[in-house]
Amino acid sequence: MQNLVAVVPLAIAGIRTRDLLIAAVVVIVVVILVVAALASRRRATPRLDIRELEAAKGQGYMDEFQAIENEFVDRPEQAVARARGVVEEVMRRMGFPDRLDAHQRVKDLSGHNREAGRSLEAAEVDLKGRADDTERLRRALQSYRHVLHRLLRADTAAEEKGR
Repeated sequence: MQNLVAVVPLAIAGIRTRDLLIAAVVVIVVVILVVAALASRRRATPRLDIRELEAAKGQGYMDEFQAIENEFVDRPEQAVARARGVVEEVMRRMGFPDRLDAHQRVKDLSGHNREAGRSLEAAEVDLKGRADDTERLRRALQSYRHVLHRLLRADTAAEEKGR
């Protein structure tokens, strides 16, 4: 009797239970296809083959960065541009893709080292501010230093020395 009560409104509307069953199957199939497509897309994301640099090369980049920091007092904008270049070069040599999109570069780095990714993002944000803001440039330089230290796995004492 209860089944009959549930079916009567559908019958009045011209919808048969067979039609509802077909619609339910179609919806389930579509959901399965969407989930499968999303899962395959996630798997299709290439894994980055990141490699560490030799200690001597890493030290060379650290020395170059120290020279950039010394240059900051006289030419802050140029120093920050050079710091960005050093970080990008280290990333390329380690195997990160050479990306034009800063957001994608941050995403790549975050997959390798979340803290370095946050620092790179902070540097990018600081660079979007006013051109004559030396404090903003100083923060960007510090963020690039932190990224470099993370990438080259420099010890915390060396990082603190640079502050």
